[in-house]
Order: sequence, then C-alpha cells, then structure tokens
Amino acid sequence: KKAAAATISELCAAYQKDAELEELGQGLELTVALLVETHRTKDALKLLACLLSRVTVRHQPALHELARLYAKHGLNKDALLTKLPTLCSKPPDRRTWEVLKIVAEFIPAAVEVHLQEYIDEAGPGRFQHVPHITEVMCKLPHYGQHGSAASKALLLLQNCCKQVTPAHPEDLRIIVDDLRAFMSSNIPPQVSEQFPQTLQRVLIDYIAALGPQHDADAWIAPGELMKRVYLNQTPPPVIDVLRAACVRLAPSSEPRLWQALRHLHPDVVSSVVRAWLAEQDVQDVAILERCAKQLQQSFGEQAAALDLLRWTQAKRLRAREAQPERWQALYTRVLQQTAEERSTSAKRSNALSAGGLDMA
Repeated sequence: KKAAAATISELCAAYQKDAELEELGQGLELTVALLVETHRTKDALKLLACLLSRVTVRHQPALHELARLYAKHGLNKDALLTKLPTLCSKPPDRRTWEVLKIVAEFIPAAVEVHLQEYIDEAGPGRFQHVPHITEVMCKLPHYGQHGSAASKALLLLQNCCKQVTPAHPEDLRIIVDDLRAFMSSNIPPQVSEQFPQTLQRVLIDYIAALGPQHDADAWIAPGELMKRVYLNQTPPPVIDVLRAACVRLAPSSEPRLWQALRHLHPDVVSSVVRAWLAEQDVQDVAILERCAKQLQQSFGEQAAALDLLRWTQAKRLRAREAQPERWQALYTRVLQQTAEERSTSAKRSNALSAGGLDMA
C-alpha cells in the first residue's frame, strides 16, 4: 500500500509539474479515480485545481475534461466556479460562449448567473448576443426532457420581441432567426408550438409599427424574413397586416411600397399593389406604369401587367380620366407586348411539339 501510495503521489507531482494540458486523458482520469478510491480527495482536488489554474480560453478540451472529472467523482467545484469568471470576457466574444457551453452541463447555476448578466445588457440595437445566450441555454441539463431550458429561452425571446421596433430592423432579423432555429429543435410540443406563434406575433407587431418615416432596411426586413421562414406559405394574418401597412403609404412614399414587396411571392405582390392603388386612387398614370412594370418583373410575364390595367379599368380609377391619352398609350403598349409574348411562346411550343425550333 505504501508503494502504491508513493506511486500515486509521484503521478500527481508529475501532472502538477509538467503535464501538457492538450494531452490530458485516460492517465489523469485513472489517477483521480485512484485518489478518490483511496480516500485522498484533498489530493485529487489539489491536482485538479493545479491543472485548472493553467487553463486558458485556448484550452477548451482540457477545461471540459477537468470539469467532467469534478462532476464524475462528486468533487467540490469551488475551484471551477472561481475559474469561470476569468475565462469570460466583457463584452463576450466567441471563446466566452464556447467556455460557457462546455461547463453548462457541470455548473449550470454559475452559467445561468453569467447569462443573466449578458441578458441584462441586451436591449434595442444590442441583441447581437441573444442567439449565443439561447445556444448556451440549450446546453443546460434537462434541456430536451421537460423543456425547462427551452422555456427559459422562449421567455427571453418573448421579452426581446416586445422591444423590437422598425428603428432597429437588425433586431428583428436576429430574433426571428433565433426563433426559427428552435422550431426544428427536439423539445416538448407544449413548448415548441409556442416558437412559431411568437415568431408570427413579432412580425405582425413590427409591420404594424412601420411608417413612411422608417428607412429602406426597415421596410425590406419583414419581406426578407417572410420568404426565409415561410417560403410561399406566409400566414394570412401576416399578409393582412403587411397589406394594411402598405395601404397607409401615400403616393409620395411609393419607394417604401416596392421595398416592402421586394422578396414576396408574386400573388402577394399583386394583392398588395391592387389594395394600395384602390385606396390611393392615384391620378398619375406614371404610378400605374411603374406598378405594371413591377408586376411584370415579379411574375415574369407581360400578362400580369395587362391584368393590372384591366383591373384598373374595372375599378374606374381616376388616372384613366385624369390623363386619358397617356393611359391609352400605356394600355396599348402593354397589350401589344403581351400579344408578342404570347405569340413567341406559341411559336416555341409548336416548334418543340414538331421536334424542332422555328429559327425564322
């Protein structure tokens, strides 16, 4: 026993003196296990504390291994708790988040204290760290079992949603992307179903607050995110509030209309443009001309522009009567372009069905 004890002591001394932190492995684990089994817990704590004192943010594998040994053998984690603040920077950087993810499983209470500090510093225009915070929350114990960590992440994101405004469109992108990430996570249904609901709510509230005083990026962001999140299946309530926001725009704010519709499905674009024209009842044919051009580009065919002009006729918008000659010229031009487009399409179709191309 004396010889074995002496050998273990020599191992401890060797580790404390010149062990490479990058090479900690089974040898250290066996050494700590022997110390614990022989009731030399103080020596085990001294060894781990000595190694831990040499750990920096660059030694993440070593930090994980040491934290795991503390937890595996039920050792006092005071040294680990004392070390954690020295590895976390303010403002937090990439390595800080990596450190927190590593130790979240082993000292969750201490990690939550640090997260709360970063949460308190978040606010409008300062949500850049929120995705990292929720990512660390996912590493906390029992995340996928009863949803407690997911619920905390949801609560954080819901609080952030209340602070999102068109004054900071990047905040909307950050929060929506983080909510979207949770929609595919392995979490209980009673929690997971609240993420898409929260996402839809923040989009609706943001769009409802939009006005002509907000910049181009503020108007572009919702459509960009709707395309990314919903593809071509945006929920009707979101489309309705976007339509209402666009309808409020005066003709002088027309550029905001096209910015809002830039990323949306052609059917949505057509619906919103018609609602805007009906509400504003514009007298300038140039506006109708731009609307027709936008729809032609959105659908990729002249027929969309012709449909808009025919709809304008049916609705008896004032532009027809205010500038009849210009209106007639526009209508004739679009009608001719549509006829040419259909003729070209028919020729191609006949050429393909005949097994060749009409090169005339």
